[in-house]
Amino acid sequence: MSYSPFHHFVRIALVLITLLLMQACSSHSTLFSGLSEEDGNEIYAQLLAAQIPAEKTKDKNGIQISVPQPMASTALTLIQSKGLPRDKKQSLGEVFKKEGPFSSPLEERVRYLHALSQELEDTLMRMDGVLSAKVHIVLPEKSTPGEPLSPSSAAVFVKYTEGATLPAYLPRIREMIFNSIPGITGDPHSSISVAAIPSVSKSDGCLPLVWYGPVAMAEQDRFYFLAITYLVILLWVLSLGLVWLQAKDVDEWPALLNKLRNRIQK
Repeated sequence: MSYSPFHHFVRIALVLITLLLMQACSSHSTLFSGLSEEDGNEIYAQLLAAQIPAEKTKDKNGIQISVPQPMASTALTLIQSKGLPRDKKQSLGEVFKKEGPFSSPLEERVRYLHALSQELEDTLMRMDGVLSAKVHIVLPEKSTPGEPLSPSSAAVFVKYTEGATLPAYLPRIREMIFNSIPGITGDPHSSISVAAIPSVSKSDGCLPLVWYGPVAMAEQDRFYFLAITYLVILLWVLSLGLVWLQAKDVDEWPALLNKLRNRIQK
C-alpha cells in the first residue's frame, strides 16, 4: 500500500500534537515530598477542595504532592494558610533518649523542658480549629543560697482557622498550661501569656477551573484546549479517510475527489 505525502504529513502532525499534549500534562511542580500519610492526605484533600488538580504519589521517602506548574504559587499559599504540613512532635521517650552513658544537668534540663513543651503542644493541636501551636516554658534557675527562686512562666502561641470558637476557650487553655508546669505561682492569667491569631484563608485567590472529563484547566486556557482537541480529531478523521481511499481503487472514489485529484496531478 502506498502513502501520499499528505498522508505522511498528517501522521507526523498527529505525533507532534500528541507529544505537545503529553508535555503540557507532565509540567507539574513538586510542592512537598517525604510527607507522612496523614499530612499527605490532608494536603491533598485541601488542594482538591480548592479545585486545584493535585497529584499524590508514594515512594520510599513518603508521600509526594505535586500540582500543575502555573498553580504552584497559589497552591503553596493556600497550604501555608492552613498551617500545613504540621510540625512533627517528639514523644517524651524520644526526647529523653540518651545517646551516651552519662548526661549533664544542663542536658537533662533541656530535654525536660523540650519534652514538656512538646506534650503541651500536642495537646493543643488536638483542639478543634488549631492549625499550629508553640509553647515556651521558663523554669526557675538555681540561685545563690538565701535568694528566692523566680517563679516559672510560660508563653503560648496558637494559630487557628478563621471563624473557629477557639478564643472562647483561652481561659481554659491558660488553666491547662498552669496546671501542667511545676513551680508556677500566682494565677493563670498573670503567669501564662497566650497569643491566639486567626489564619486568613487564601482559598478565594485560587484560579477558577473548568473541567473537561479528567482534565482541569483555567478559563483562559479553554479556547486553546478545545482548538487542539478539535484539530487532533480532524486530523485523525482525515487520516482514516486517506487510509480508506488508499485501500480503494481510484475508480471507486467519489466523483468530487476524482476531480480534485485530477486537478492536483495537472
